Amino acid sequence: MVDQDGRVSTGVVGLDEVLRGGYPAGRIMLVEGAPGTGKTTLALHFLAQGIADGKRALFISVAQSRPEIEMIAKSHGFDLSGVKVYTPELGGGERSISVESDEVDLVELMEGVRGELENSDPEIVVFDSLLELRMLSSTDSAYRRELLTLRSDLRERGCTALLIDHLDHPDGERHAEGVVHGVIKLDSTTPPIGITQRRLTIVKLRGAPFREGWHDFRINTGGLEVFPRVIPHEAQPATLEDRLEPPHEPLAQLLGGGLEFGTTTLISGQSGTGKSTIATLLARAASERGLLAAMFLFEERPEVLRNRSAGVGLEVEGYEDTDHLRLRHFDPAEVSPGEFANAVLSAVDDGARVVVIDSLSGYLEALPERSHVMTHMQALLQHLTRREVLVIITMTQHGLLGEPPRTTIDASFLADSIILLRQYEAHSEIRRSIAVLKKRHSEHRRNIEQLIIRSGAVEIIPLSEEAEQRARDASDLSAE
Repeated sequence: MVDQDGRVSTGVVGLDEVLRGGYPAGRIMLVEGAPGTGKTTLALHFLAQGIADGKRALFISVAQSRPEIEMIAKSHGFDLSGVKVYTPELGGGERSISVESDEVDLVELMEGVRGELENSDPEIVVFDSLLELRMLSSTDSAYRRELLTLRSDLRERGCTALLIDHLDHPDGERHAEGVVHGVIKLDSTTPPIGITQRRLTIVKLRGAPFREGWHDFRINTGGLEVFPRVIPHEAQPATLEDRLEPPHEPLAQLLGGGLEFGTTTLISGQSGTGKSTIATLLARAASERGLLAAMFLFEERPEVLRNRSAGVGLEVEGYEDTDHLRLRHFDPAEVSPGEFANAVLSAVDDGARVVVIDSLSGYLEALPERSHVMTHMQALLQHLTRREVLVIITMTQHGLLGEPPRTTIDASFLADSIILLRQYEAHSEIRRSIAVLKKRHSEHRRNIEQLIIRSGAVEIIPLSEEAEQRARDASDLSAE
């Protein structure tokens, strides 16, 4: 489909978004990447969409046979019945291999391509791949000459075309990049544990806007799913209530009345201090007001959270039934940062006004490049807060009872509010404490209160002077 800006759909919704509408109509795009990165699948998306839009489509495949192409298309459910597939056979019969024989094959190939273009008169074309064209060329100049000839033939017919090329060596020749209108580069990395992480970037797109940077994508049954990079300043703000007021009056008092929409709250504490419980309490408070809250879980399955919450009087299933609360679990080893971010944004597009990430520590494990973790998280949080979403994230601190709490990364600067949870010993019991350490947008109480999580209830009560000193010593606020 060609839109009003002269774009042709790629057949992949996320990629259309990255390209601001699709491939430029009547132009030639280069798709390059190492084997297994999804180049052919991306091309099949383009052809299948073109046929669905009523276009004449031609697939010139030097790299793969027709049965191989049909097998790939069938595995993803693509209907290529309307696509003309041309698979030239080079060097028929037995013969010796030489420069001269390769040149003969090259001439035969290009003559066959020109003839097929003449007969089919296509509107969209895929050429797979330039590697064979390069191997048949005796010199770089010969290869470039054939590239220019192919470009001329495609331009004369006004085709929107994809040229596929294998990119094994980043420092190799770049003739193709110089003669095409745009370049899409596909990349993949396989971590020691978990799925292959795939991403793409638009290297260039002459005279047309596009979303820069790397964008994660996944190859599923059905093809590619692209997750455009989150850009904070593109967020469209929403008009909402000023703040979320917790149903527990003592917690509301600690927070100075509640948490403002368009801000981020960090709930920090060691294991067992009640971080997930407080996050669930706040999400449930939003649901009670008729707002949609979305909880993204890394460290426990939804059924575990439901059972645990019900045990302390915070039943959530009723709010799930009315679609005021959504729970979604992610396995850190099976999701890329881009896929996770787009899942969060999709929930906000559906109306979520409170987003809980439980926990930030689990989210970090989803990132193969830990050095970029804060950049990913900061971009996501800025986008959400610009849209007036209340974001609540939990973070696990290391250390057991009596040990100084510590973290491997400083995330406190990301938060507008910080709720600090601790455990301390009192009268042969292990007790919990809660304090609001920081709140940028309003005054708050600086008391340390006792947090009681028991069967059927979550309570916050004032501490005695002696207990408060124990809690203060356990909290080690100066270390924060």
